[in-house]
Amino acid sequence: MTTLTQTLADFTVETRFEDLPSSVVHETKRLLLDTVGCALGAVDTPSGKIALDYVDILGGAPHASVVGSSRRSSATAAAYANARLANVLDADDTFPTSTHFGNATVFSALALAELDRKSGRDLLGAIAVGFDVGARIGSWMGAPMQIENGKVIGWNELGGPAATITWAAIGASAHIARLDGGQANHAFGIGGSNSPQPTLRKWAESVEQPMYKYADAGWCAEIGVSSALLARLGSTGFKDILDGENAFWKFYGSPGHDDHALLAGLGDDWQILNTTYKPWPCCRWIHHPLTAFAQLLERHALRPDEITRVVVRANPFALTPIFREQRPGDWLSAEFSHAHALAALVHAIPPGPRWYDATTMNDPRIAAFRERVTVTAEPSSSNIAEWMTGGQWRGVPGGVDIHARGTVFSATADNATGDPWTPATHFSDAQIRRKFGVMTGLDADGDGPEELRHAARDVADIVMSLDEHPVERLTASLDALSRSMRAQGVAA
Repeated sequence: MTTLTQTLADFTVETRFEDLPSSVVHETKRLLLDTVGCALGAVDTPSGKIALDYVDILGGAPHASVVGSSRRSSATAAAYANARLANVLDADDTFPTSTHFGNATVFSALALAELDRKSGRDLLGAIAVGFDVGARIGSWMGAPMQIENGKVIGWNELGGPAATITWAAIGASAHIARLDGGQANHAFGIGGSNSPQPTLRKWAESVEQPMYKYADAGWCAEIGVSSALLARLGSTGFKDILDGENAFWKFYGSPGHDDHALLAGLGDDWQILNTTYKPWPCCRWIHHPLTAFAQLLERHALRPDEITRVVVRANPFALTPIFREQRPGDWLSAEFSHAHALAALVHAIPPGPRWYDATTMNDPRIAAFRERVTVTAEPSSSNIAEWMTGGQWRGVPGGVDIHARGTVFSATADNATGDPWTPATHFSDAQIRRKFGVMTGLDADGDGPEELRHAARDVADIVMSLDEHPVERLTASLDALSRSMRAQGVAA
């Protein structure tokens, strides 16, 4: 039986841009702009520089752009570097299976769009379809947590989000490479068989973080591109990788699967509409307490020097040692530190690469504030299973208690800023554009050198009207922005 595999493969290659609802087209543009911004913000980080140097070593035909630089490389190498860059700051979108899909989806599709000289409509269609494939397979396998008698008791021993990122890249690549249904079926088999190892449990237990966290988003994107190109050349893979007793969910280590979640509403219920955006560059689990913290700071005009103590009330997965760390030793660890995130926010550090540059990491004000932050459990989120729908979570409460002015200011956020399910937390187009500007080197108000402001605005305008342009228009504007960033010393 190849029912599940072939059905999803057919959807991947038969769906066209014209089939996308206007809301999905608009959301795809927003995701594209946000993801490109996250990549641009990382080009001057240690991990970003490694990605760029790695592309130089690989060489290859100059088929595709490497964002934030003057480099061009092969489609696989460009997809690798760009997707890795997009995940470096942990500022990229998060789907409610605890997965970042934008990085590999966007940049596998962009690399092949450049290789095959596709239109902006082609690129947008590939991103929407690829995202749906990854999100559906993630929902099919369920969230990466152990649930016993309706209670969450920890992370799965195996499984996790790494492979589903790859599946999104496979879907996007198969779509834009214009495979037929049979070739897409083989691309699924090739990519699924070569997915990353399920290292989430190892990541959850590690205080010292590797640069790729639980998976290198670059490799996920590269697997997607390679799978589509190999299938287009005639290479074969398992045709039933999603079917039968030994389907993908089982050999990847997921404790179960939900076939209904995989195909329900296929072509009608677009999963990209459920992705969440990050106003702050840190783990999404920190965003609920951060949302409550930001609300209290604004409501009561609290200043850093007035705050004597902050108690973060976190969900069960944000209570491990790395989330409690008050003295993160490097920027990777700081991305998971409640204390560092609150310190950067209260001191009005623009939420982008500056949160983790040497000036901020070594700022005595930041260090002193971190020491005043402790982390405990949020009682209302003790059972995350209550917040699950179809293998996805819909908000997980977190809060803060701020000790200042001789009193305690408290707030709890059921949804974090950037969640699409409530009007109060939905990330507006203006917020996405503002975040994009900060990632390119502008300040939080969008101010900066005129050339940089113009170049950043041009990219944003082109992305938001990409269905009217060829992909070359986008990459040319990105090249101009990269040159402007380099002139200002904020790019490689």
